[in-house]
Amino acid sequence: MSIVESFTKTITFFDEIKKEDFITDYALIGGLALSAWIEPRTTKDVDLVVVISKNLKWQDIASLIETRLRKKVILQKGNRRTTIQEKLSFMMGQIEVDVINTKGFELALEAISYAVSAEVFGKYIKVVTPEYLILLKLLPFSMQDQIDIMSLMQKVDFKGLKRLAEKYSLLPKLESLRTKSKELT
Repeated sequence: MSIVESFTKTITFFDEIKKEDFITDYALIGGLALSAWIEPRTTKDVDLVVVISKNLKWQDIASLIETRLRKKVILQKGNRRTTIQEKLSFMMGQIEVDVINTKGFELALEAISYAVSAEVFGKYIKVVTPEYLILLKLLPFSMQDQIDIMSLMQKVDFKGLKRLAEKYSLLPKLESLRTKSKELT
């Protein structure tokens, strides 16, 4: 199964469970979300943030994936130091699908509310805006995240991004990256 087929099958599944009210909303984040805003880059996974319905538990979403898609799901719990409290992963073809619950993750919840519809691999899906994608990438702050952030900076209003970064206590990371990039040029 190609990445396009894996992506399409994944998005179709999440669209279905949204129609059935298991989740109320979701959006694409991560490397694939970049392709909606800048030159696409190679990625090995599909990253989604989801809002589950109030009467459900995270385990219920994992069970839906296991029964309907027949995929083994790995559940992960966060801790006090991490922003992500609940995450699950499964393989769709040769790509990993990482799904993050917005419960206790205000930044992700807000990112979904401002997400816009964009075409990715011929499928329309909500994609977080460049500003929120930058903020989400400031959390893990890997070298690839830093490269992605620098590419996305051309697409944002920096004053607005700065206000959001301050709201989520991410301004020091953002400023350090800007300083670093200025030193390199």
